[in-house]
Amino acid sequence: MARLSTNILSQWEPVFVTRGVPKQPDYARSKHSVQTSPRLKAFQACVASSLAGKKFANRIEVRTALASAASSCRGRGL
Repeated sequence: MARLSTNILSQWEPVFVTRGVPKQPDYARSKHSVQTSPRLKAFQACVASSLAGKKFANRIEVRTALASAASSCRGRGL
């Protein structure tokens, strides 16, 4: 039975073993959804840097801060 399950698992994504603990690869929606646009990466880095080190009490504060960070980064031309 173990051999059968190994054959079934080998058809899908590989499972990596690190120090005896199986680890699946990072999740991605598809092979084509990898974000490679330099402009998008710069925008995400700008938003991340403006939110770095801040703490929020609830989701409303997070959404408000994220929206203001996104609009300020958009204003910079990113």
